Amino acid sequence: MDKYLIRDRKPVELYHYFEDISRIPRISYHEKEISQYLVDFAEKQGLWYYRDSMYNVLIRKNGSKGHENEAPVLLEGHMDMVGEKLESSDHDFLKDPIKLIVDGNILRADGTTLGADNGCAVATMLTILADDSLEHPPLECIFTVQEEVGLYGAEGFDLGLIQSRRVIGLDAGSEGVFRKGTTTKYLTESILRVSREPVKGTVYKLKIGGLKGGDQGAGIPKERVGAINMAARILHYLEKEMDIRIISIDKMGKGIPEDCICFFCLCSDNREKMEEIVKREQERIRCQYRESDPGFTAEVLEEKTDEKYSGMLIRPDSNRLIQTLYLMPYGGRHRSLERIDEVMLSIITRGILTEEDRIRVYMRISSEEIIDGEELQEELRTYTEWIGMEMAQEEIELGWQWEEHSEIREVMIQAYEMLFGKKPVVNISPGGNDCVVFKRKIPEMDVVTTAATYVDYHTPNEHLYMDSFENLYKLVVKTLELLIQ
Repeated sequence: MDKYLIRDRKPVELYHYFEDISRIPRISYHEKEISQYLVDFAEKQGLWYYRDSMYNVLIRKNGSKGHENEAPVLLEGHMDMVGEKLESSDHDFLKDPIKLIVDGNILRADGTTLGADNGCAVATMLTILADDSLEHPPLECIFTVQEEVGLYGAEGFDLGLIQSRRVIGLDAGSEGVFRKGTTTKYLTESILRVSREPVKGTVYKLKIGGLKGGDQGAGIPKERVGAINMAARILHYLEKEMDIRIISIDKMGKGIPEDCICFFCLCSDNREKMEEIVKREQERIRCQYRESDPGFTAEVLEEKTDEKYSGMLIRPDSNRLIQTLYLMPYGGRHRSLERIDEVMLSIITRGILTEEDRIRVYMRISSEEIIDGEELQEELRTYTEWIGMEMAQEEIELGWQWEEHSEIREVMIQAYEMLFGKKPVVNISPGGNDCVVFKRKIPEMDVVTTAATYVDYHTPNEHLYMDSFENLYKLVVKTLELLIQ
């Protein structure tokens, strides 16, 4: 029996490598096994390789015949993936392979993230490295670790080993979309100090779900909403009409939260009225976001008292927490008139963590222009201080600033037009990627990035358009050909 699911697409090797790496658990911080797979590949192909203590891997291949002395080109991608799954899934990301499902032109996983981010880059580079019939300059392919949790692999790698000054990144963009830079990120942690008193009433669990969530850069332009904000909205309307007290509210994630759980106490024991308010707000939210997030659900279940904490928040602190989250700025701020379908500046509540005497709230701003990000950060800082919160931590992740002229970008544009008969879109990436680190440490690098079209990445709904995967491979091959002409 053939061990491969996909046998009728071309180049079939592209999918076979993707299936190989999908069998290897590779969430962030657990890349040792996939790293060994890459080392084994290099040894089998007779290629030079280097692996560092973090398990980053660099593989080199000589230029094709007659082009051995050309300037080298670096292809880059990361080997780790985000591990998210449906509540009903029993998948173990530390030991189970990703179960792939082919649905026409779509490749997805069974109840988990697919790993197209960034397995498509890994498979593309391996397919190119294994094919001696291709014409290309000398190649360097870097496979990094821990990209999804902070670009740590790229930060830790000895970039002095990289000879290339022309870079094709394979982790930002989509089919026909090239990135010439990335946004700057502003990350904040704010603390609301709280006091508690014994629970007096019935404890309920408010469970928010059904949202699409996903990456901030991809989701905000599509008007997707965050589960933390929607929980706060429902709690706001409950608090207006009833005496409710928060016990805990928690959700930690990387992007737009797709679910959230809140435990609260209903002190004025009127369950029927409480359920009516939740149902009413659920329907209002579904109506308001019927195009962008139609699957929204809000469920309340009676629970035993949560013994993790000494009690419920006192009423002033509970109300202040609800108001803080309800009024917290969220979503896209403005769009470019030239790119009206894109958001240049956005902010999300990406996490909340309950402790006995404090609530931690995590925000993320993404901005194409530093001045816009600084102003929105000041607005957020002013709001949190006004509401009585402490700004405990502020971090800035500088983006990769775009340049007017890029030789490698122009060559890739030419390759795309030759292959597909139309112009690509060239813009700024709202997400972070390893090229930010490379460009910062080696400013003279000439960088362009693109990727296959995979949507809802970082969520269990992640899926890949297979024709775009094939077109990505064709584009990289054609670009490498044009670079030696």
